[in-house]
Amino acid sequence: MIDTKLNVWTLAAVLTAVYALIGIVRGWWRVSLGKRRRLIRAYRRMAPYVRHDYVTQLFDEPAWEHKQVVRKYGTNADEPEASPTESDVELDVVLTDVELTVRTWPLGLLGYLVTWCNEHDEVLMYSLTNRSRLFRPRVSIGPYRVVLGRTPLASLPGPNRDDTGPWHELGARRFSYAEQHYFGNPGGYLHWAVGVSDAGSPLAPPIGCEGNTWGEAEVAEYRRAARINSVLVVGSTIDLDSVLPRGIAPDLDTVRLLELRHPARVALASRYYAAKSTVERWKSRDSG
Repeated sequence: MIDTKLNVWTLAAVLTAVYALIGIVRGWWRVSLGKRRRLIRAYRRMAPYVRHDYVTQLFDEPAWEHKQVVRKYGTNADEPEASPTESDVELDVVLTDVELTVRTWPLGLLGYLVTWCNEHDEVLMYSLTNRSRLFRPRVSIGPYRVVLGRTPLASLPGPNRDDTGPWHELGARRFSYAEQHYFGNPGGYLHWAVGVSDAGSPLAPPIGCEGNTWGEAEVAEYRRAARINSVLVVGSTIDLDSVLPRGIAPDLDTVRLLELRHPARVALASRYYAAKSTVERWKSRDSG
């Protein structure tokens, strides 16, 4: 005789376990691989001079927002109009200070997005930073394609020595490296700054730069070893000397204050340190 009640309860238990397992897998997908795909698709819809409202539709609201003064190239056209006899005189290029709005999005456990907007809330520059092995987006650098967190700097042409840069700094606990690339028409007349930030991953401090006095041999050796973890797309006339190298990514001293670790990892770490402190107290009592 078959016990139908036992079979019903067994079937219910199996269905409950399957449903719970599907929920776990679905939650993991949403916060890892599924989220990665959504973020990469959203980033590829970005372009210079898009509106900030458009960015919030792609990535929701930013976590941080502040003002920063940078230098921008312009001309002396704002001065009083020249007389007819001086109308053919070439205008001089000048640098002026402008205030931009800098906004930062933490992309979960995967990375960061930063935008730089003018007074009309147009995005003049934006950067993407990788901080996880699960997030290795393939992005365009002019006619080249790189994978953040994997592609070495040496995969791109060497930075043009006629331009400013590369920029690098190494302090007691902070570091950054950035270099500029421009490809003319194949690159849509945009500028790209790629590099390594201490807010991203993998980390590769420019050891040996010694006060920004790096030679070509040291730069070449570093470019072969370092992996690109940040890219800044520039569609304006901003003087990158006033932004780089730290502007390649978000400020680590700001974003590191946000808890981005997985909740399970945080809980395990908290219990580990609680148990460790308890054991240390017991040992101190025994020794006393």
